[in-house]
Amino acid sequence: MQVPSIRSAPRRAATHSVTANPGFGREARLLGYASGNFGKNLVFAGADVTFLYLLTDLFGLPGSVAGLLMLVALAGDLVFDLLAALLVIRLRRAGKGYRWLILAGAIPGGTGFALLYALPALGAERVWMVAAALLLFRGAYAVIDVPHNALMARMTVDSRARGRVSGYRLFFSTTSSLTVASLLMPTVQQAVATRTLDLLAMTGCLAGLLFAMTIAFSACASGNDTSAEGGRDAGEHDQGRQSDGDGIAVPLREGMVAGMGVLALITGFAVPTFERMLLYMGTYVFHRPEMVSTLLISVTLGQFLGVLLWTPLTGRYDKSRLLGTGHLLCAASLACFGLCMAWPSALLACGVLIGIAFTCVFMLPWGLLADTVDFVAWKRGRRYETGLFAFYLVIVKAGGAAANGAIGWCLGSLGYTPGAEQSALVRAGILTLGLGVPIAGSLAAVLLLRRFDIGHARHARLLSALSAGRTGAREPGQQRGRPVVPVRRPLAPVPSRFPGRRPGWPDRAAKA
Repeated sequence: MQVPSIRSAPRRAATHSVTANPGFGREARLLGYASGNFGKNLVFAGADVTFLYLLTDLFGLPGSVAGLLMLVALAGDLVFDLLAALLVIRLRRAGKGYRWLILAGAIPGGTGFALLYALPALGAERVWMVAAALLLFRGAYAVIDVPHNALMARMTVDSRARGRVSGYRLFFSTTSSLTVASLLMPTVQQAVATRTLDLLAMTGCLAGLLFAMTIAFSACASGNDTSAEGGRDAGEHDQGRQSDGDGIAVPLREGMVAGMGVLALITGFAVPTFERMLLYMGTYVFHRPEMVSTLLISVTLGQFLGVLLWTPLTGRYDKSRLLGTGHLLCAASLACFGLCMAWPSALLACGVLIGIAFTCVFMLPWGLLADTVDFVAWKRGRRYETGLFAFYLVIVKAGGAAANGAIGWCLGSLGYTPGAEQSALVRAGILTLGLGVPIAGSLAAVLLLRRFDIGHARHARLLSALSAGRTGAREPGQQRGRPVVPVRRPLAPVPSRFPGRRPGWPDRAAKA
């Protein structure tokens, strides 16, 4: 039986699946799911921000050894994410869904984080002990991170609701970052300065407990997984059938998958270099190191404002268009930051604008990724759900590790000397890394997103076609209609009601 084209598919199923249960209960469920980002960011960002400081100032390790340990941990992340994806797929085929694994990993993840901070009190300060504890924490975290992110594709099938979920997730992540900056970091600094190892261990235990409670609440509050194919509720008993086509060998030749990979690289490598280089710019370029913490707070404030701004807009405008607009705002605000370095008040205003732009840049790719799962399912007949989320996570984390390495290599090759007056060449390099790289990345993202044609209306028609055709459960040898191509091909212009932007996929699908 041939799968119906999207244009001819019944619209009733799509309308029902997209608009059903729009009340308070549904939003509470989405908020409950997104609250897990508070716990995840608390331990992951907390470890990233404070543990290198602990290695050098408390454990007494040389900077090169401490840096090597952190690089090993980042390399371990890439392996752990892939292994976690394989574990998720295997367990789902056995009937245990995302929520089951999230609940199972909550206590080990919190315990792993608490162990990191308890190592000095336990007297376990040898390098191999520290490395083992760090890898244990990263592995336990990956077991939660992969299924929690992949669960987003099943929380709702509505493209607009996925945009809201992205905003909710970033809100909780930003709240967690503020908690790390205002509570966790000062406590760690005090514990190191006074050598109160018990305080450090207690801080780790409290943070680990808060992580476990938050992530368990997120799993319980999210309700049953939702079938993205038909918009119906699918309990844990249905997970085996839904995961039959999943895998980590994602179709990289698909234009949309490759595009999401490039977007992940920009999100992980290019854009965050501004915050990584802010301390260098404040110290050696505009000579106001005391402003760096204030600037970071202004960026965080902008992110809170950005959640309030961008989240309602996701219901009215396509996520790809909004993300392109966010990257344009990011490039413009970073350029203004470079032009306003002589005026401190103007820098703070630029910091707020940068935070607003960062909100869009970091939150909307997750909604696009959830939609990508559906488009690839329509074209390939398989739901690379866990695989695509693991693929995106690996590239983002690898991009972050590559950025740290590139920054160190560039500064060393330019002749950077810590604490000294820097040459004009070094200052130019700092500005290039801190402003030029993220601006170039945002402009590249704008060009890339012009080829993405993932709109709310198109996604609704896709859900209707998936519901009517059940592409994920077709018989062997079944013929398929020509699939949607959500990434435009420049050599195949077809007239549409959006000239120069949307290809004529409905006509081609209808002729299939």
